[in-house]
This record gives sequence, C-alpha cells and structure tokens, in this order.
Amino acid sequence: MISYVIPTLWKSNNIYTTIDQFTKQINDPKSELIIIDNSKSSYKNGDKRVKILKMENNIYVNPAWDLGVKFSSNDKVCLINDDILFNLPKFHTFITSNDIVTVGMNNANHIPKDKDKWSLIEVSDKNARPAGMGQLMLFKKENWLSLPYKMKLWHGDDIIYYYHTLILNIPFNYIEGMSVGGEQSTSINLMSTNMKEPFGQDSLEYYKLMHILGIDYCTVFPMELKRAWKYGDIESKLRFELLLNKIINE
Repeated sequence: MISYVIPTLWKSNNIYTTIDQFTKQINDPKSELIIIDNSKSSYKNGDKRVKILKMENNIYVNPAWDLGVKFSSNDKVCLINDDILFNLPKFHTFITSNDIVTVGMNNANHIPKDKDKWSLIEVSDKNARPAGMGQLMLFKKENWLSLPYKMKLWHGDDIIYYYHTLILNIPFNYIEGMSVGGEQSTSINLMSTNMKEPFGQDSLEYYKLMHILGIDYCTVFPMELKRAWKYGDIESKLRFELLLNKIINE
C-alpha cells in the first residue's frame, strides 16, 4: 500500500484537487494521505485516512518529508508537491497493480494530457537526477535515508535519488504517458526571506552526507558541472573539487 506525503503552506489551490482525488476516488482503506501543515491553518478533513500533522512553525520541506516518511504506516511512500496536478487514482492503481518500487518525475511527464497507455521507463543515468524529480517521488519506506535536519529546502531529492542509484543500486523510473501539470515551486517563490543563506547551509549538509556515504564528488555536482566533467572541462572540475574539499574539511 502507499502513504502519500504532502508538505504545504496552502499557497496553491491544487492541493485541494489532490486531496479530493484521494478521498473521493481512491477506495483503498490502507492507503493514507499525510499532510504536513507548515502553517497555522484550521484545515480539517473527515476522511480518517487523511492525517494532518500541524506544525507550530514552518519546518520546511526536507524536515517535513522526513517527518512524513517516519509517520507513514505503509511499505511504499510517495512524496508529492502541493502545487502539481496529476491523475492520482490512475497513478495509485498503476503502482499497486504492478508492484513498482521507485518512480519520479521526468521531463517526459510535461505533456498536455495522459496517454491511454502508461509504461514504466528506467532512468538511464544513475549519476544525473532528472530535473524536477523531487516534485513527485515514490520509493519503499525501508530504503529511506533520513535527511540532515539542518537541510531545509534543497538537495533532498538528490539524496533520495543518489542513495537509491549509487548506494543501494536501485534504479529510479518514470511513467511514460503520465501527464504532470500544475505549478512549480509555488511556496518557495512566494517566500520573502533571503534564499542565499539556507542554500549555502543546505549545500554544506548535502556534500557532507554524500562524503560520509562515500559517493564520488563528480556524481553529486549540479547538472552543469556533471556535464563539464563529462566533456572534459578539467578547469571547472579542479575548481569545484577544491571548493568541496574546503567545505567538507573545514
């Protein structure tokens, strides 16, 4: 069965569509929707499968993911952004009917509408997380790696992806034919605080954890640096290895 986890500040109305799809179209009694309410809203839901964890303050997305996974009661967990739209009932049936263990978003999901046939496609590059994958990620709970608590906004999807592909040797997949629409990064785009400081702290925690796991630096660079490595840009490679060495060892 699947536990769906959605952190939210209620900045996008799309979350209500997802909730309605879950409560009205998914009849699985063991499924659950865990909402990490990072605002002090008064939202309630009468469906007992919808569990609302109200936070005193905004704990941000990575700690919310961690809390949601730990609170979940099923063997599979699906992290969903509150602002995307997709056919949740069809997704649920597709996953449970085929015993799928990993799924993430891919650029191929940016299509106008669902195709009649969905196919599971393995992501070919284990060293390069597809852009936008963190908006929807499904995995087995037993394969969850707790995220550093100091890491608030960024790199959580990188850790999930690389821990699976590079440490556990479990490839991620995407669903060809599934349309994922809606918005992107609604909450973070509306934040008024300076994003430079949390990005630096998140990056530090991310690189430290990757180092502890023994993952080679070139596999955790941002996409443009991975490509610089691939195409022989030795100057960039050395510059960023020196930077990461400084971050990790100081």
